[in-house]
Amino acid sequence: MKRLNLFLCAAALVTSTTFAQTELTPGTVSYSIEQNSKKLGTASYTIQNAPNKYIVTSTGKMTEDKFSYAFSNTQKLDMSLNLITDQLSGVVDGKAVSFSASSDPTGRQFKLDISANGTQQNNSVDRNQNAVLLTDLDPAAYMVLANIAMRNPTHSWALIPKENGFLVPVTFSPQPDTQGRLNGQPVSVKYVSAAIGGQNAITIELFYSADGHLLEADLPQQNFYVIRDGFKLTNRPKPPTPPPGQAPPSQDQQSKLEDPQTAE
Repeated sequence: MKRLNLFLCAAALVTSTTFAQTELTPGTVSYSIEQNSKKLGTASYTIQNAPNKYIVTSTGKMTEDKFSYAFSNTQKLDMSLNLITDQLSGVVDGKAVSFSASSDPTGRQFKLDISANGTQQNNSVDRNQNAVLLTDLDPAAYMVLANIAMRNPTHSWALIPKENGFLVPVTFSPQPDTQGRLNGQPVSVKYVSAAIGGQNAITIELFYSADGHLLEADLPQQNFYVIRDGFKLTNRPKPPTPPPGQAPPSQDQQSKLEDPQTAE
């Protein structure tokens, strides 16, 4: 039985302001979580406009045989999709976990607080540009990742809410457009493959509209599919081979955010 490699704390539990603002459409979008064409659960996200930021809430739950997983996440993003704060809670096989991230006063690092298995942990990581909090099976995370991929950044990152929280590099590989149907109507579909991590990277296959609306996210190594309600790919492309692992960029190559953008 396959399990996700990056499940939310299962074992223990942004771009720069120089980029043009990204417009997210307010509203709620719902998805199914599938494996081998069998529906295992559901997920959704809701986008709300607020002064100088977006508030994105997402939830999901699934069961696979005797295994269960559920999450609830609230993140605040500035108008360029830089993460300001995040509050994530979940239940993995009946065990409650939580993860929070907030910018420090300099705006250059995230302060992380993790609770799992009755223990509290704290950590800090660099607040790099083009960074996404990557909660497993969270369509909101995949939606933000797709919007960052559209910018074709030199460097991108995933903040993993597992163990004590850590950053891994993301490599985007644009693929040819494909076709699908949404609510019975034909649609053109953008496609990019995102390799998460350096050595032994996993891939997330992102399918989305030209304006960044997530239609489907596939995790082929784990055999999970997060599919928007009413959407169906006409032919699912074969995922490309993940790129070879590379060392993360050096500190002087990384672009860090300096404006904390911490308005509540």
